Amino acid sequence: MGRPRKSEGEAESAPPRRALSAAFRMLSRRALSEGEIRFRLEAKGFTEAQAADVLIRLRELGLVDDQALCADLARTYRDIRRQGPRRIAGALCLRRFPRDLVDQSVRAAFRPGEELAAAASALGKKFRDGIPEGRAGAAKAFRFLSGRGFSPQICRQAIRVLPGDIEEGER
Repeated sequence: MGRPRKSEGEAESAPPRRALSAAFRMLSRRALSEGEIRFRLEAKGFTEAQAADVLIRLRELGLVDDQALCADLARTYRDIRRQGPRRIAGALCLRRFPRDLVDQSVRAAFRPGEELAAAASALGKKFRDGIPEGRAGAAKAFRFLSGRGFSPQICRQAIRVLPGDIEEGER
């Protein structure tokens, strides 16, 4: 007992169905960018054309929206992970978002003045008892902030601002 034979029309539609099923499985785990889906489908052996067709169908179904996902991730990285613009841009590029969309989302997440507030907030959380005294303490705080993706200028400003912002009762 074998499988019933497929007609030629069915054989041509099978790979797109398999590709779409693979994309559904990917999206069942977490939201992915179009670039991630395309990369993963091609890694599974689907052609570029099949991946493009799947992405069109996913857009039609409303399952893929790079602009909304990129903006949400930028805000999450800023608010929850307390990361700076450079680190956020790097993380979004690794998620295979288009560079112009990454730049737009990072600019929207950090309006003027918000980057300094985010850096001060990250410092306040890391150094609850205040930044250690002296040059070594400032260097440690600077390394922490620059590692989080904040610009050198913002790092210096946040280090200067933080001790005045923490009131005696918050220490």
